[in-house]
Amino acid sequence: MTLVLIMILMTFRYYSIRLHTLLCLSVFALLSLPALADTDENAELYANMNSRLSYMQQVALYKWQHQLPIEDLAREKIVLAQSVTAAESLGITSAAITDFFQVQIELAKKIQRQYHQQWREHGLPQTLQTKQNTKLSLDKIRPALTTLGQTIIEQIAEHQDQHDFSVFNLAIDTPLVSIEDKAVLFRSLSLIKPKVYLSTLDKIIAEKILYVGTTGDYEPFSYFEAGKIKGIDIDLANRLADSLGAQAVFLPTSWSNLITDLSSKRFDIMMSGISKQLFRQRVGLQSDIYLEDGKTPISLCAKKERYDSLAKIDKPDTRMIVNKGGTNQRFVDANIKQAKITVHSSNVTIFQELIANRADVMITDRVEVQLQTKKHPELCSTMPNNLNYSAKAFLMGRDPIWKEYVDAWLELSIKDSSVSNIFNQYL
Repeated sequence: MTLVLIMILMTFRYYSIRLHTLLCLSVFALLSLPALADTDENAELYANMNSRLSYMQQVALYKWQHQLPIEDLAREKIVLAQSVTAAESLGITSAAITDFFQVQIELAKKIQRQYHQQWREHGLPQTLQTKQNTKLSLDKIRPALTTLGQTIIEQIAEHQDQHDFSVFNLAIDTPLVSIEDKAVLFRSLSLIKPKVYLSTLDKIIAEKILYVGTTGDYEPFSYFEAGKIKGIDIDLANRLADSLGAQAVFLPTSWSNLITDLSSKRFDIMMSGISKQLFRQRVGLQSDIYLEDGKTPISLCAKKERYDSLAKIDKPDTRMIVNKGGTNQRFVDANIKQAKITVHSSNVTIFQELIANRADVMITDRVEVQLQTKKHPELCSTMPNNLNYSAKAFLMGRDPIWKEYVDAWLELSIKDSSVSNIFNQYL
C-alpha cells in the first residue's frame, strides 16, 4: 500500500512539473504574440521599396561626379514603360502602376537634389570621399534598380491589398525622406489594388493614417515656424488621429484650390481655420463649428478712425489689400466697390504691407486680427463689431459616417476643454 502511494505521489509530481513547464511555455508563447503580430504580410515589399530609395545617394553621387542634371526624362520614360509592361502582365492596371512609379521617381529626384544641396553647402562627407576618388558607374546601379522594381511589382501583385502606415512608416527609413513623402508614396501604393471600405472612417482605422489638407499660411490655425507645421488645427488634427490609432500627416493645399483638392479625394479632411460656408457645403460636408467668428477690418493704429466703418473703407482713395482665394476675397468682392483693391499672393506676408504703409486696410477674421494686433502693436482693429457672422469648421468629402465620427469627437473635445486649452496656447 505504501509503495502504491509513493508511486502515485511521484506520478503526480511528474505531471505537475510537466504542467508547470507547459504553462511556462504557454505564457512565453503569449508574450511572443505581439512580435508575431508585428510581422506584416507586406513588410518585405516595404523593405524593397526602401532599398530602392536608398540607392539614390549613389545615383546622386554619380551625377555629381559627372556633372549631370538630376532630371533625366528619357530614362524616366523607359522606367515607366518597363513598369507598365511588367504590371500589366500580372493583372495590374497601367494607370495605377504609372502613378505609383511616378511618385517614386519624383521622390528619388527630391532625394538627389537634397544630397546635391548638402554637398554644395558642406562638401562631400568623409564616408563618400573614397567613392568620389573612384568614379562610379551606372552599370551596376541600374540593373539593381531594375531588379528591385520588378520584385516590387511582383510583390504588389501577390500580396494583400490592405496596407498599414504604421508598419510602412518604420520600414521606409532612407535618409531625407520626410513623413509627408512617405504619406504620398503610401497613398499611391494603396491605390494600386484599392481595398473597398464602407467609409473613410474604416479606411483610416485600417491603414492607420489620416491625410490632412492644410494651407500652412493662416496663423494661429495652420502655419510654419522654423520649418515645422504648427497651429490650433494642427494640434486638433493630431488629437483626432490619436483617437483613431492613426498618424496625422499634413499635406499642402491652398485657399484657391481648397475645393479642387477636396474633390481629388487625396485628403481625408481639411483643417486650416476654414470658414463654414454654403458654397463649400455644396461640394463637401463641414463639421460642427468649433469657433464663432466674423470679418472685421485691421489697419495701422494711426489710421484707425479713418476705417471704422464699411462706408468709410469703401472710398476711391482707400488702398484695400486682400489675400488670394478664400472667404476674405469673397467678402471684399461682394462689398467693396470703390476702393483700390490689391490681391496679395501670400497670406504670411500680407500684414507687412499694412505695417510698411503700402496698403491702408485689410478685412479678415477677427481671430486673426486679435493675433496680429498682439504680435504687431502698431496694428489695430478698426471696429468693435464684426461685419458679418462666420464660424470655423473642418471640411470633408460627402461621407456622413466619417462626418458623424468627427462631430462626436469634436463635441467631446469641446466638453472636456481640450479645444479651449489649445486655443489658449496660441491666443
